[in-house]
Amino acid sequence: MQKGKVGPDHATHAARMQIFDVRQDSHDLSERQVPGHRLFIAVPRGPAPEAGWPVLYMLDGNAAFDFLTPGDLEVGRGLMLVGVGYDTDRQFSRERRTFDFTPPDGPDGVRPDHVHEGRMAGGAGRFLDLLTGPLRAEAERGLPVDPARRTLWGHSFGGLFTLFAYLTRSEAFARFAAISPSVWWDEGLMQRIAKDARANAPLLLALSDAEKRSGADGPPPDGPAPATMALAAALSCRPEILPGLRHIDTLAASFPLALRFAQG
Repeated sequence: MQKGKVGPDHATHAARMQIFDVRQDSHDLSERQVPGHRLFIAVPRGPAPEAGWPVLYMLDGNAAFDFLTPGDLEVGRGLMLVGVGYDTDRQFSRERRTFDFTPPDGPDGVRPDHVHEGRMAGGAGRFLDLLTGPLRAEAERGLPVDPARRTLWGHSFGGLFTLFAYLTRSEAFARFAAISPSVWWDEGLMQRIAKDARANAPLLLALSDAEKRSGADGPPPDGPAPATMALAAALSCRPEILPGLRHIDTLAASFPLALRFAQG
């Protein structure tokens, strides 16, 4: 693809889930369903540690497991993976993730999305309750999981949600990995949330120096997103820079970093 050309709209891409087609040496793969959601689960082969497996929760699970490779699973030996997806055969559920992953503002927080006409926003608090309640309970049902070693990973709007969870309920997970977070969606709101936060969990923040918003026109920028870098500075966090990558490419490129980070 030439520089300056708009990339494909991955919201319409089918999730082929080829990782499920071949037996993996390191993990057993399965799928569970909760109304409205699909949970893609990779459990390490062999006996679990006495405290249980560490687990990496991956938002946009349809896309995450679509991009996941056997090599990634090798890096994640000894780590359980849970892709939290939607009941769709596509990589992304555009409208639902917009609502679920965007932070509330005000007493209720639910409001029309000021960026995407026709969508609703502000459901991150509700989704965090769902994620740490019924979705987590179903994902871990019957499996030996170490509750002290849960990590949350998210990309783009999922990265925005991961930052929201880190800033507002850092006790919900042991570690947080926010990849190319869409801080631009409401930079002022995120700065206000960060100002009052008392987060004390490890945070992995990663982004490219050449990415732009999905579907945006114009040439790639010549540096990391200013809004994200400003928030990182406010959090005294040093981001990992993934050089030269488009926005969608940072999703899979972050896997080696995130898998090792989740292993602690």
